[in-house]
Amino acid sequence: MKAHLVFAHPNIKSYHGQLRDTAIQTLESTGWQVTVSDLFQLKFKASADEDDFTELQKTDFFDLQYEQQIAAQRGTYSADILREHRLLSDADLIIFQFPLWWSSMPGLLKGYIDRVFSFGWAYGSNHALAGKKILVSVTTGAPELVWTEEKRGTIKDIFKHLFIGTFELCGLISLEPFIVYGAKRQTEQGKIALFDDFRIHLSQLKI
Repeated sequence: MKAHLVFAHPNIKSYHGQLRDTAIQTLESTGWQVTVSDLFQLKFKASADEDDFTELQKTDFFDLQYEQQIAAQRGTYSADILREHRLLSDADLIIFQFPLWWSSMPGLLKGYIDRVFSFGWAYGSNHALAGKKILVSVTTGAPELVWTEEKRGTIKDIFKHLFIGTFELCGLISLEPFIVYGAKRQTEQGKIALFDDFRIHLSQLKI
């Protein structure tokens, strides 16, 4: 089995980076092959634009979806997109590991989706990721008690656009997310306990 982890945090040594390492170690210890895209470390380009293609079909008017569809047919994507397409295509499990920023994902991860989950490849005339499982692993700054329907809405509520508008549209199967609440408020003992919880969560995945 193969897993591809998309990591979107600027500090690889952070608590978030430790969760990333926990995921890799846990999966590899049970026989998974794991590949990783560290988006900040790769300096992955966030903007979807003309540079996503080695050649343009329309030079007088840029139409992103049209160019994506043609590139999916002809293999004329830029090298970084082709790399991600290959890694995602090979994976049985995809993990998105990111911190909650302003009740959403980091902009770089949104840009990753814009560029990599492209028209004519991930959705539209083709669904290259259909049937694959996807796990969201996210940390929040606020404690769990503020993430209620009466206050901000639950984490699942605020990410409907991701689970339904992106994953479901592309035919991906969302697994139960792993959520760390109040990450910076955790004691060292609490962090260690959460690493154990994450290991258990990963070991119980049904792929």
